[in-house]
Amino acid sequence: LHSFPTRRSSDLEIAGDVASELIGNLLGTSKVSDNSLVGTWSYSQPCVAFESENVLATLGSSVVSTKVEKTMQNGLTKIGFTSGKVVMTLKEDKTGTIQFNGKNVNINWAVDDTNLKLTFPVVNKGITMNAKRSGSELQLAMKSDKLLTLLNAITEKAGTVNSSLGTLNTLTKNVKGMYMGLKFTKK
Repeated sequence: LHSFPTRRSSDLEIAGDVASELIGNLLGTSKVSDNSLVGTWSYSQPCVAFESENVLATLGSSVVSTKVEKTMQNGLTKIGFTSGKVVMTLKEDKTGTIQFNGKNVNINWAVDDTNLKLTFPVVNKGITMNAKRSGSELQLAMKSDKLLTLLNAITEKAGTVNSSLGTLNTLTKNVKGMYMGLKFTKK
């Protein structure tokens, strides 16, 4: 008789934790309201989000996701985009600011269903991203090229942003349904 190794309950718990964490990183599908976004938000960490659980089931999605998050974290740190150092304020009148490195970048904002659109009047750029609100956390997810545009508009360091984070396009181009983003915590 052959004996088969049995799984320890801790292995199953770890697998369950990983699966629930990945499922928690799905794009937002619930409509966001203007009122739920008004306030001050502090950047906490980068994130990777997926269109659906089917994308998660794709072999390698979690490997690419982990590599992308590490690349994002390293690149964001290089440009000074670290936890607590970036603060976004969204006002009721649809204006706001993003504080970065002691300066304020003015923005206008609008909500459309599950999306938040930030417009940067000074550079005449607009970025639409998926917004997912969960408790005091706000996840903003977008394609890698839109993330680079957003970071360039905030930091005004295009060369540094592109050299630090430009590899994201290469890492993600073959993974359909994967988005990069930023998580914020309400202050």
